[in-house]
Amino acid sequence: MEDVKQVTIEAESAPNELKGFSKKFVKRSKDKRSEDQNVIDLLAFNRENKLVFGAKIAEKLLKASEVKKIYTSLNPDELTLKKIQHYGSLADVEIVALELDNSELGQKLGKPFNVSMVTVRI
Repeated sequence: MEDVKQVTIEAESAPNELKGFSKKFVKRSKDKRSEDQNVIDLLAFNRENKLVFGAKIAEKLLKASEVKKIYTSLNPDELTLKKIQHYGSLADVEIVALELDNSELGQKLGKPFNVSMVTVRI
């Protein structure tokens, strides 16, 4: 009879592990929490419809000084990133490098395409 109870307990615990419920709890580091805060801020700007996607548009808006902040993915094009950093230093705009690659950033923002650079308009 005890063997039957053990089998049912093991069978009940396996789906819970698949759903992400486990007994192991790992405390996140401060770097990860600050990364989460950057993503939360980005999603708040997305709700306000102040976001513009793409590096070319970011460059145009930087030249017109209509930018509040720029978020970049983990793997943008190097040449465009250098241009954006240069124009950002001239216009005193904060450029935040996220720890997400372009496909993950597109998924977080609910877009069906890869996003390498996101600009927050004034």
